[in-house]
Amino acid sequence: MESMIKLPDDMFRLELLTYLTVYDIVNLDNACMNHKYRPQLLDKISGVILLGDKDTSIKASLLKWLGMRRIFLKIMMIVVHNFYLTQSSIENDYVDQFRYTQHVVMRGPIRDNMTIFIISHCPFLLSIDIGDYDDETDSQVTDHTLQSIAEHCTGLQSLSLIGCRSITDSGLIIISMHCHDLQSLDVMGCDTITDASIISISSHCTGLQSLNLALNDQITDKSIISISIYCTGLQLLNLGACDQITDASIISISTHCSGLHLLILNDCDNITDASIISISTHCTGLKSLYLECCNKITDASIISISTFCTRLQSLDVLGCDAITDASIISISTHCNGLQSLNLECCDQITDVSIISISTYCTGLQSLNLFGCHQITDTSIISISTHCSGLHLLILNDCDNITDASIISISTHCTGLQSLNLQGCHQITDASIISISTHCTGLKSLNLEVCRQITDAGIISISAHCIGLQSLNLRCCHEITDASIISISTYCTGLKSLSLYGCGQITDASIISVSTHSTGLQSLQLEYCSQVTDASIIPISKNCTGLTRLVVSETSITDASLIAIAKNCTGLQSLDTYGCNSLSSNKLWHDFKSLSKLRAVLLSIYPSLPI
Repeated sequence: MESMIKLPDDMFRLELLTYLTVYDIVNLDNACMNHKYRPQLLDKISGVILLGDKDTSIKASLLKWLGMRRIFLKIMMIVVHNFYLTQSSIENDYVDQFRYTQHVVMRGPIRDNMTIFIISHCPFLLSIDIGDYDDETDSQVTDHTLQSIAEHCTGLQSLSLIGCRSITDSGLIIISMHCHDLQSLDVMGCDTITDASIISISSHCTGLQSLNLALNDQITDKSIISISIYCTGLQLLNLGACDQITDASIISISTHCSGLHLLILNDCDNITDASIISISTHCTGLKSLYLECCNKITDASIISISTFCTRLQSLDVLGCDAITDASIISISTHCNGLQSLNLECCDQITDVSIISISTYCTGLQSLNLFGCHQITDTSIISISTHCSGLHLLILNDCDNITDASIISISTHCTGLQSLNLQGCHQITDASIISISTHCTGLKSLNLEVCRQITDAGIISISAHCIGLQSLNLRCCHEITDASIISISTYCTGLKSLSLYGCGQITDASIISVSTHSTGLQSLQLEYCSQVTDASIIPISKNCTGLTRLVVSETSITDASLIAIAKNCTGLQSLDTYGCNSLSSNKLWHDFKSLSKLRAVLLSIYPSLPI
């Protein structure tokens, strides 16, 4: 401690504090609580500006602790649910803490008064993320917040307003007229925004590099053509589900924005080969292309992309059923750096494509072959042999896949983290035991309708893959309590568990889950008729972070509902259809009035008004 205290202030801050997190500083202070040099330590850390973390929320008590020691954060994430912030508390306890903040992330039921006050005390803000990522949080950010941003944050570079449906063109137009340095704008799901504000953004914020307009059917070619003309440095563009966008937009983007790196056109029904061929010839540095359900796209587009955009790393053609082996073979031979490929529901794809991909794109990390019914073991064995870095593999409904494929994957792709074998009826315990033995870092496993899987496979998973977070055993009728007790005991980080139709599961399993897997967020127990209040009440008490609970056709009573209402305050989806032991409608209404639930998807008593 003495040698650390004797370090010059500049060296102490640059050589030591630069590498410490906020919580490291707290631990350091706690460790020195009774040390004779603690006063000198407090002097050393006073006035320090730490980086902070945009992915970790900061609690009110910690913010106050930092304020008392005059420690500031450049990046601050505030989750309003857990913060209990009011404007008066900010004014009294925290106002000085925003002095050097450059990046603010806010989550939860955000209100204008809070955001306006915080923003007005952040003179150096460069980025603001107040997006409503959860439909149930009831964020009510309006144009008043945008007006405050425009007034106080003229140097703003990044603004995320995902799902803020109360903002209008007026607010964005004010932003455009004051925040000329804006480089990134995300208004996905802001369906009140029209061409008027985007045209204003394009003409005033000409340095824009990233634009997300997904899920807005009011945006037309007029906006995008204006963006292309004025924002020629655009690198990322998301127009997913912008129904009115046509080839005119994309051709204009390709002509003017030659530095485009990422383009998302999912569900843009009007896009044809003309757009993609134009993109390929002008935007040769393209790295990611998403064309989900663009049904008019053919091999002509993908072959052109492969020929000119040889640095392509990610390709998504889900549902583009006109795509054949010709496209994928061309991609494999020209785009050797491909890392992610989604061919879901491209039912013309055969082993020829996948063998070619495995041969030339050896750095492949993610492969989705959902519904590619012509794929056989030959493809997957070739992938396993050449693409040893594979992290994610989706083989839903690939009827021809057998244990030979999965055993080969397990022995060669030991870093596999996510495996989806839904509907692969030929898979047995041999596959799952091999996966558990070799792929110990597995986090997600989907075995829905793999009816040959028994306790042997799942117990092996629990013994070796202790980091498992998601497990789907829907309609795996051979599974018993032995599997689930073992999974819950060893895979304590489990977040999602589906046991739909597992008729042998009893309360013993669910009680074990409630005891060991307390971080569970989603639990599906449809048709587990042996599940009763004896296990659901403990689930409600111990797994209070549940957001989805399905107990259809179980044997629960009103006692379970009352416990759920009392304890699972974050629940978003509840399904109790067919639970015949539930009592009168009146109790159900009492349950709703007792509950703190933000939103519930109901199927109990279909005649009830919801």
